[in-house]
Amino acid sequence: MMDAQFKLYYWPLPFRGSFVSYMFAYADVLLEEESDYKKISSIRNDPPSDQPAPFMAPPLLIDKQADISMSQMPAIVMYVAKKLNLMPTDHEQVCRALKVVMDCNDLLMEICRYNGSKMWEREDWVQFRQKRLQKWFKIFEESLARGHFGAEQVHFADVSVYALFGNLTRCLPDLRSDLESHAKNVSLFCDSFGERPSLKAYVERQTELYGQLYCGGQIEKSIRKMLDEDRLLP
Repeated sequence: MMDAQFKLYYWPLPFRGSFVSYMFAYADVLLEEESDYKKISSIRNDPPSDQPAPFMAPPLLIDKQADISMSQMPAIVMYVAKKLNLMPTDHEQVCRALKVVMDCNDLLMEICRYNGSKMWEREDWVQFRQKRLQKWFKIFEESLARGHFGAEQVHFADVSVYALFGNLTRCLPDLRSDLESHAKNVSLFCDSFGERPSLKAYVERQTELYGQLYCGGQIEKSIRKMLDEDRLLP
């Protein structure tokens, strides 16, 4: 790993870190990953003036060759895309691809209740799963239909959509039927995209390490509690 140009700091679970690591896996480029909770927490708790890049929480990426540090998932994705030839060549497409990544980030924020600021309660969850989550699925389905991702030229938005829905349906399989019902073509896209050999092998290693761990902590317990209760409904 000492030969890797890039080092990613992220908690020992997929979630937002996979938006970055999956780009390297897709491109089959070596990435050094630091997932030790104590080490990451130590950097996170440093004053901003002492951090490699001022940040609130990981992911954090270090480009050792260029001596550049980057935080915030969408910014890291944009930086890495240029390095790994996963950037669209057309300016309009770059902007639309970035919009897709921001949609991904927004959905992550919603499903984890804004980084676990509060837990899921039954009424809120029902409204989310039956209405807002379905609308999000339809937004991604329409984005695919309009060519914002899934076109001939693979770019960073393709990886981000797979990171979002590939992990969502792998770690929380109860939600796969929701995706298939409201975004059938997105589901098919993710199934196909995940067959890239280097990416598939990486995801298999993640599964061996973390099982179906999703976002972790109390908020993941809250999500799984809601899904367990959903299964009990007639």
